[in-house]
Amino acid sequence: MTLASAIKRHGIIGTAHKACQLVARKISHSFYRWSVRNAPKYNDPNDSELTIIERDMQALGLSIQDYAPHVDDFLAFKSAGFFPTSYHGGIDGPVWDEKLLEHFIAADRLGVMAYNSSDIYIDVAAGSSPWVKSLREHLNISAFAIDLFVSSSYENLPFYKQQNATATTFADSSVTGVSLQCAYEMFAGNDDTDLIKELARILKPGGKATIVPLYLHTHYCSYSTPEYFSKGKSDPLAKEYVCYDWSGIPSARFYDVIYLKKRVLDTITRYDMKYQILALRNKTALGNGIYCHFILEITK
Repeated sequence: MTLASAIKRHGIIGTAHKACQLVARKISHSFYRWSVRNAPKYNDPNDSELTIIERDMQALGLSIQDYAPHVDDFLAFKSAGFFPTSYHGGIDGPVWDEKLLEHFIAADRLGVMAYNSSDIYIDVAAGSSPWVKSLREHLNISAFAIDLFVSSSYENLPFYKQQNATATTFADSSVTGVSLQCAYEMFAGNDDTDLIKELARILKPGGKATIVPLYLHTHYCSYSTPEYFSKGKSDPLAKEYVCYDWSGIPSARFYDVIYLKKRVLDTITRYDMKYQILALRNKTALGNGIYCHFILEITK
């Protein structure tokens, strides 16, 4: 937006106020980055570390199912028009393939494309995603998006709901499928286990939830963006790192195998549900920059 168009839209005082806010945010951002300059920096697990994680699973008696979806099916999904070409930085952006793949995997594993109008599907922590709106338009299914905040783009749509996923308003045993795309790691405190308890309540017998990706690491850890680092937002038992790539993230959690079993898998079985862990085996064939590796399925 040019200065002239900004003044026309907001007035001189309004434009000056917004400029001051922008400068203040940049100064604050720079200060926080400087203040954590010596903090340990987070790095995603590399291929060899992913292999170590899988070996740790096997050593603990956890099975991993190979998963290699058909490339042609994913290409058809990408061209079906569920997402605008501007989604998540655009079709030429670095995460376009990854973000569409996450939704494709969720739909594939849940069987969403075969749902009928009586099947309820929930996109948890949907943010500003058009996914639910597209599902209703394309497939006429009862899809709902829930998050702690509803994007202004969808706040007038009754199927985009402001709800805490650990305590929803959905009836007992009423939901066929639930998915979380790049979201479960943000469930801080005991919200990760409380979500599983809520899934046990709302899923129909035979209903399924999919977490994609399931973020794991070689050790139990978390990252916070600079403004939240060392502010007590992470599990004190997890090693805390700083992440400079984003902003506004109080804590993102990455289980090791021990804590995955203790916090997540044992909770699933305690609520009389079953789980399956998958590993994506054909990343390079599915697009550029694919980082999804582990997927967790929970079935009631």
